[in-house]
Amino acid sequence: MLTTTLLAAAEEPQRGWGGPIALGIVVVVWIAGATLHDWWMRTRGLPSPTEGDDPDISVNAQVSAVSDTDDTGRDTGWWGRLITLPDGRRVRSIAPAAVPVDEEEDLDLDGAQDEEEPATIEDVIGTMLDRGHPYATVVRHVMDEFEVSEATAKRRIRDVRAERIAAAS
Repeated sequence: MLTTTLLAAAEEPQRGWGGPIALGIVVVVWIAGATLHDWWMRTRGLPSPTEGDDPDISVNAQVSAVSDTDDTGRDTGWWGRLITLPDGRRVRSIAPAAVPVDEEEDLDLDGAQDEEEPATIEDVIGTMLDRGHPYATVVRHVMDEFEVSEATAKRRIRDVRAERIAAAS
């Protein structure tokens, strides 16, 4: 086949219209495909992500999404969960949680703080860790109670744990 094509090309000194016609067909097929794709996306309600954006206005992101889950893996696992004892030691426990998990959890701190002095984040975290609450529950409660971000709540939990480990050493 190749030799026949080469012989035909060698015999004919002038170029034909085959190349430009093929390029024209490719362009027409591409435009038709793009038009059909755009029509398909619009009928499904999935417009282009750049549609309606003003190219002159740009917004620099000031905050990035943080999911700091590095220290959740140490709390739970196949062989139980880690709990912090009152003396600061962390041990693995296979017993069910001492405190049942409730969606509408209300921590009164059992009068541990005076009514005049508001509880700090560290106090609430320490109390919840002493009671054996799961890590995710502590994070959610701190975020709701003190109106802080997930990253701030997790950082404060790490700080409280580090202080307890340092105090136990």
